[in-house]
Amino acid sequence: MEQITEQIVATPRVSVLVHTVSWDGVEDTPAYRGYNLSQRLSDNHSPLRIGKLSTPEVMPRVHAVGLLPPGLPIRLYPMEQPLRVLNCIYDEDYFEATTQIPAEQWEKYTNALVFMRNQRLETLMQEIHAEIEQPGFGSEILIESVSNMILVELARYMRQLQRKGNRGRDGVGLAPWQLRRVQERIESSPQEGYPSLAQLAALCNISEGHLARAFKAATGWQIHKYITAERLKTAKALLSNDHYSCEEVACQLGFKSAAYFSTAFRRLTGKTPTEFRRQARDCGQGKIR
Repeated sequence: MEQITEQIVATPRVSVLVHTVSWDGVEDTPAYRGYNLSQRLSDNHSPLRIGKLSTPEVMPRVHAVGLLPPGLPIRLYPMEQPLRVLNCIYDEDYFEATTQIPAEQWEKYTNALVFMRNQRLETLMQEIHAEIEQPGFGSEILIESVSNMILVELARYMRQLQRKGNRGRDGVGLAPWQLRRVQERIESSPQEGYPSLAQLAALCNISEGHLARAFKAATGWQIHKYITAERLKTAKALLSNDHYSCEEVACQLGFKSAAYFSTAFRRLTGKTPTEFRRQARDCGQGKIR
């Protein structure tokens, strides 16, 4: 296994790392000494296949998160592309004292924790990733503060699992092939147009209501919010490229006018498209927060 660490921020209670991992054959990971919360960053490969647990696939999409308790190795099966991942590794004593949940409970629910369908956790991890990519004043304080918010959310998530008796789901999620079809269709929207709920349901051969419930169970996202987030990500990528005018970006994203696009973009980001483009140009790195 080859691991390239890109960034690292270490505090007394949590270490945050961004790294890329690649391997050729079946490998067993080393056991981490702390609680390891991971988020997938790369988007050019299939879900991560693992062994030694009853959950065969984890991290099925970008920003998916999972938690491994300390001392637990897993078996990794080969992937077609390197995996880029964000890790928050918490000190064991601090993790358990803050969540007020003992180690044996975290170990008991490992199968439900290696892939968590929780939008709040995904968003908090994205905030940490954005800060570690483009640090500003008080960066370590911000990262430690967000990492503490993550612990609160994890504690709440665990208490929900305990009440459900290790089912770990809010309902029956989409099958892997259905989830891939939906995500691939949404990702192709700048070329093919943004799909309706009915079109996505038809791709999966299920009703619209079933799709809405199953998508949330599988990802933790309401499907319309997921589409909005993907649309915003595409907008930022296009705006960071000076080859496209704001009018062209609005057209590619299916907005009726540049003015309507500007209003929607500002409502979601707090910046107009022009302000965001200027900020991205000033950074000079082409990275998007």
